[in-house]
Amino acid sequence: MFIIENPKILYLLLLVVPFAAAFYLNMHRKRKRLDEAGKYPGIRRQIPQYSVGKQHLKFYLCMLSYALLVFCLSNPQLGTSVKKAERKGVDVMIALDISNSMNSNDIQPSRLMRAKQAVIRILDKMESDRIGLVVFAGDAYLQLPLTTDYGAAKLFISNIQTSDLSRQGTAIGSAIDLCARNFDPKYENAHNKAVIVISDGENHEDDAIAAAQEAAKKGIVVSTVGMGSPQGAPIPEYKNGQVVSYKKNADGSVVITRMNRAMMEEIAKAGNGFHVEANNISSGVETVFSKLAELDKVSFESRNISDYETRYVYFLALATLLLLLEIFIFEKKNPVLNRKRIFGTKDGKKGRIPALSGLAAFLLLFSAGTTLHAQTAVPTNQGNRQYKEGNFHEAEISYLKALNKDSTYLKARYNLGNARYEQKNYEQAMEDYVSVTGNPAAGKTEKSAAFHNLGNTFMQQKDYQKAVDSYIQSLKNEPGRTDTRYNLAYALQMLRQQQDRQRQDKQDQDKKDQDKQQDQDKQQGQDKDQQNQDRQKEQRQDNRQQDRQQQQDQQQQSLTPRQKAKRQEAERMLRALENQEKNTLEKIKRSKDQGKGSPVEKDW
Repeated sequence: MFIIENPKILYLLLLVVPFAAAFYLNMHRKRKRLDEAGKYPGIRRQIPQYSVGKQHLKFYLCMLSYALLVFCLSNPQLGTSVKKAERKGVDVMIALDISNSMNSNDIQPSRLMRAKQAVIRILDKMESDRIGLVVFAGDAYLQLPLTTDYGAAKLFISNIQTSDLSRQGTAIGSAIDLCARNFDPKYENAHNKAVIVISDGENHEDDAIAAAQEAAKKGIVVSTVGMGSPQGAPIPEYKNGQVVSYKKNADGSVVITRMNRAMMEEIAKAGNGFHVEANNISSGVETVFSKLAELDKVSFESRNISDYETRYVYFLALATLLLLLEIFIFEKKNPVLNRKRIFGTKDGKKGRIPALSGLAAFLLLFSAGTTLHAQTAVPTNQGNRQYKEGNFHEAEISYLKALNKDSTYLKARYNLGNARYEQKNYEQAMEDYVSVTGNPAAGKTEKSAAFHNLGNTFMQQKDYQKAVDSYIQSLKNEPGRTDTRYNLAYALQMLRQQQDRQRQDKQDQDKKDQDKQQDQDKQQGQDKDQQNQDRQKEQRQDNRQQDRQQQQDQQQQSLTPRQKAKRQEAERMLRALENQEKNTLEKIKRSKDQGKGSPVEKDW
């Protein structure tokens, strides 16, 4: 691929137009003066050595040399070469405490969040150093080996949670030992290694001071960053992302966790390092970075990079050759060339030089094509500068300008996705990366980088399955990408955790549904029992009524005729009295309705 490193310089080619205008104006003035001296053909016959064609040739050679020199200044590049990029820096291992006590919010928003912010600020200040990450609670685990991929490191750090480790505690000593074992043995004797322990200092597992002393003997500087306050705070317990309670002792009292400043200072002293507090995180990061700058920097090979080959030398050599040729061409006619009528006709009429005219036309067309390329390269380079300065919105606008000129420009499309990614506009960034991966003109390197960034985008959206698929596609195009392998391993880990949480949530939901069904069945059973009891009660009442009726029937059957007659007479009297009382009540009601009250004759 042919590119121009400094395309703005090509605008100097526009000066060819005023140069040509000045030349032809000068030639016109010469012709006019000859006409004033006499008829022009007659004058030409008196000076047969005079050649107009050679003057044009010398001018064209000068202009072509000028154009070639402009191309030299713009630094044309053609083809690529693979070079080994070496970086000088230090190796830093971060030991990050993720025990439950780091969820306390005596420093806002929490100890763990403040610790992750501190690590990310350290990464922002690094340029050529390697960084690794160890997380610890009751045990210590290597989360990220030494790498120069700060983007991958930030991705790992931003997704760390206290729930990542099941065994709780604070094993600072184990974390320091693990950090010391994971430094590059190639630089065993170099003083370029540092361990930064970020914790609240509540050590309950091992001898952290002894581990720091052992690391110092190997030339490793152990420093500490204290998280928390001496006053302390309770440890929150979460369920579904919400605080439901606070951790309590066996006696039911709330546990208060405090930063053990004395322990952190002793660890730093034993490791020949320093100790800073998290209460002033900005000055703490400055202290960490200044101390790291004091370590010896060693040269280590990072990766192979592809770079463009500079080709300005060929243009410079050709320009020099044309200038030398112009010097040795005289304005007088050559007898041999004159016979061939290259620079003029025999009768002195103006001749034509088709070759030089074609050369001038080629120069103009080439300049136009290069200017068209500059229309896409200029805004792209401007966007790259804005991107490096952190002005991602302005960089996005510059890349869009380049794509408006040429929508197939892969470099601008890929960088546009990066700018949108930094602005957390993940949906549009995904579209840009997919556009690069699906472009037939994209090489394996471009596709691998686009798939890698596409995986990072899915990671930000917590779509871990698609992130795994994207990282796999990246490695298929470029198997040697170390940062992609790290991200793939982390994505697989997060995918397993997500699937475990989904299974646990499903089990919890199934248990809730089962308990709800049992409650419903129990309630239905209780309702059924109550209905049975009600039916039994009604049955008993019916039985008692039947028994009474049977007893009455039996009594009636056992009565003599005289007794039966007396009972019937008593029943008739009772019914008569009831009818009389009913008639009296109706009369009273009618009287009240008519407004005429009458005294009650009898009080029943």
